[in-house]
Amino acid sequence: MGMKRDYIRHSKRVTATRRWQVLRAAVLERDGWACVDCGARGRLEIDHIKPVRTNPELAFDPANCAARCASCHTRKTRIECGHPAPKTTPERDAWGQAVADLAANTQPNIAR
Repeated sequence: MGMKRDYIRHSKRVTATRRWQVLRAAVLERDGWACVDCGARGRLEIDHIKPVRTNPELAFDPANCAARCASCHTRKTRIECGHPAPKTTPERDAWGQAVADLAANTQPNIAR
């Protein structure tokens, strides 16, 4: 029971409103329907850059919102909550960049 009390999703009061749905659509349109971190498309979440738990006055500010894929959103939120940042190496960073470059290339390379 103590765990449930410690974890409060402060943004729930925001995301359950009609105003949020309109803002969400505007942010997705602004960000080109792609994750601002990795460029992924598909299921996107709207992230509060400055968390609602510490900045409730920015809850509906479009400048405080960004479209992120679930993976990037989770990574950012974990760091905000005090978890250590994922360890990376130059090789892992290069691999991630190569994958992002491939994902960004939408033109198929088919020779006929």
